[in-house]
This record gives sequence, structure tokens and C-alpha cells, in this order.
Amino acid sequence: MKYEDKIDLYNDEGKVLAENIPIEALHPYRNPYMAEMYMTLKRTGIVDLGKLEEMLRNGRTGWTSTVGQDEIKMPWYGLDLDLVEDSEEIAEELKKLLQIKEGDDTNIIELEGGSLLVVQLSEELLRRSADYSPAFTRVSVALAQIIAKKYGIDNPLDRPYRMGMLKNCLHGRYPQYVGPNSGNPVSTLMKVPSILEGLGTGFKSFMINHVVALGNNRTLEAVALATIFEQGAQAEMGNSVGWYERAQLLGSAYQGFNANNFVLSMLKENAKGTAYDVVLTLMERALANGVIEEPPNRYPFVQPSGYKLYGLKDYAMWNAYGVATLLCAVIVNCGAMRAAQNTSAVLGSWNDYIAFEGGGLPDPDAGRVMGTGLGFGFYTHGLYGGAGPGAFTMDHVIVRHTSGFLTPCVVAGMCLDAGSQIFRPSVTSGLYYTLADNLPIFQNPLEKVAEAAESVKGEI
Repeated sequence: MKYEDKIDLYNDEGKVLAENIPIEALHPYRNPYMAEMYMTLKRTGIVDLGKLEEMLRNGRTGWTSTVGQDEIKMPWYGLDLDLVEDSEEIAEELKKLLQIKEGDDTNIIELEGGSLLVVQLSEELLRRSADYSPAFTRVSVALAQIIAKKYGIDNPLDRPYRMGMLKNCLHGRYPQYVGPNSGNPVSTLMKVPSILEGLGTGFKSFMINHVVALGNNRTLEAVALATIFEQGAQAEMGNSVGWYERAQLLGSAYQGFNANNFVLSMLKENAKGTAYDVVLTLMERALANGVIEEPPNRYPFVQPSGYKLYGLKDYAMWNAYGVATLLCAVIVNCGAMRAAQNTSAVLGSWNDYIAFEGGGLPDPDAGRVMGTGLGFGFYTHGLYGGAGPGAFTMDHVIVRHTSGFLTPCVVAGMCLDAGSQIFRPSVTSGLYYTLADNLPIFQNPLEKVAEAAESVKGEI
């Protein structure tokens, strides 16, 4: 065992799920549930047959955003095809084309009466791929061939525009445009690799609202999913190697997985309090548990005013306490307001709270939360006033700069929002609610992380 730290894991009702767990069992590369989650994200593509059928019928394609759609409008080229009605046959043919060998783990799930197909490629295929692009490219090309053959539009000499319309509807402007257009009827769960926001950021390419939907608006469950996504990216970016590993593991355990019931018990203690009350509780607990220590009773450790400069005994544990308390403060504030607008206010002002009470103790994530939170506040309340916190992706240029501890707080805020946002999860992320209902991998992540950690703690 590399580290001496062991924790107990609790669910969002305060029930213990696993005890005496080494923090290494929560590493993205050691925890079996996380491994299964990452493979699911890479191998899964979505085919919206209902949308494709409508686009083909109306001759409208080139979807560019949720606001500006239908870049190409040529109704005279429309194709009236019964894709949803024939979804079972299409799914069967699609599986035959996509599987590497008969009987492999290629899987297609029909949802909403055949309007949606969830396509999961073989893990063997992913092992031989440079990245997870096949969840778009292979699925889209296979679907084009199936539709062309089934509905008799595969003759290039017979009204060739029909194949062009099919291609545009399936691929968007790919390859002229890098990756599928936003709103494309064939898509991957994550952004395609060629347009990722930097090396290693694939697992954090989800919109905040999508994570809320995958967690079914259950605050600590959605926070756990956000943590799994973020920490997978942090590991891939090299941000949890060597010097930084223990800090990342402890931070994700306390903030993301309710280690030692820290988050829930602090929320109960401050249920009628303010964000600043949460900071006071943090100081009390950190002192009681020996994470920080009282300074010597002399100048300059105690100022003439009585202001104390506390001593720091364990930075990694203090950071874990800090990021978990930050989450608590956001939940207390957003829960009282029943709205997510104040999320960025807490994130941007947290360093001041720590400075006032902690006497120079480092704020969460060594200043990254504060710096990112201030920019986030401007973009959610100023320039992007209409978008709000939930419309940002976790790899957005504004929110990507922490070590994975800011976006779980934003996810929590959006879980507690009572519909005050223009771009709220029910508007932007309907597909992800459907996925959460039908794919067990996304259900009860706190419980599954704990079970997986329990299963490997003996090896560690």
C-alpha cells in the first residue's frame, strides 16, 4: 500500500457502504467500476432515428447548434423513409456490420419505441483503435449503407442527390467540418477526439447539464459521476502522477464520494446556515482532526488584533477538507435559493473566506478554484448571462483550469436548481435522462464505486 490513508464510504443518506478502504482503491486506474465507466463512454454511440427520419423527410440538415439549426434547407430533396417503424430490422443489420466477429460484445439497445439506438462497439475494436472515433465514424457509415440498401437509394445513377442528402444528414459537414455537427443524429457520448479541448480532456468533455441528467438530479450521485469523469481526465493529463497523486485521491474521495460521511454530516450541521458558517465548521473539524494546528501564542503567529496564522500539518488532507467543504457551501447556498446562479459567487469568494478564518492557509486546489471561479462568475453573469452554469462543458476554456474539483460543485448547484435557468437540464439534456434510466452503469454510482473499491482493497 503506497499511502496510509484509509476511509469509509457513505451514500447520500448517510449509510455506510464500505469501510477501511485504502484511497488507492479510488484511483481511476485501480477501481473496476471506473474502468467499466470509461470503457462505456468510449464505446457508446447514439443514433437518433426519429431525428434522422424527420431531417430526411423535410430535407433539412446541417445542424450547427441548439439555437441555429438547419443550415441546409432543401425540402424538394426530401426522402420519406419509415426509419423508426423499421428500427428493429435496422438495429439487427447494424449489429452485423459493426461486430468484429459473431457473438462478440457489440450491443445495440433500442429505446423510446425504436426512435433511439444506443450502439456499443466491441471492446476488442476499442483496444485496436487509436481513439474512440469509431463510435461515430463506423456507426455512421454502416447506417448509411443499411438505409441506402433497404430503401433503394444506393444507385448513383438514379437521383444521386438522395445519397448526398443522406450523407449530409448522417455526417453533418464531416469531413469538411472536424467531427459531427452539434445536434447530429449520430453522435458519441463524448466530444470526438480531434476537437478535444487539449490533451487528455476527453472524459471531461460533457456539458454540466448532461452530468446532472445522468445523475437524475440526485445531488451527491451526480457529483460522484462528475468526479469519475474529472478524475479520469486528471489521470490522463498526468495531473495525478507522483507528487500530486495523494492530493487527487483524497480530494476526490472526500468531495466526490462522501468519504467518512464528511459532506453529508457537514450539510446537516449547516442546514440553516450560510456559506461562511460552513467555513467555520471546516476550521473546527480541521483543528479537531489534527489537519491544521493552533499557532504559538506569540507574534507574528498571533497578530496584535488577535488574528491567528494557523499551521498546516498535512496539505493533501487540508485540500481534501477544503474541496469537500466548498461543495457543501455551494449546496447550502443553492439549496436555500433553489437556484444555481450563486454557484460562481461561492467559487469565486471561497479564497477570501479561507483567508479570513485560516490565517493564510491555502485555499482549495492551491488557488485554482478561486481563479477559475472568478472567470466563471463573469461568464455566467456578464458576457454569457443567458447561458448559466449548466450550459458549460467541463472542458470549457473558462472552467477547465482546476484539478477536477470545481465542476462537481457546479453539477451540485444545477441539481438543486428549481427551474430558474433558461438552459436547464430538462431542456438541454433529455437524451441523457433516457440513458440514465436505461443504462445501469450510470445508476447509483456512489454504491458502485464503494463496491468496486471493496473488491480490490485486498490487492492494495
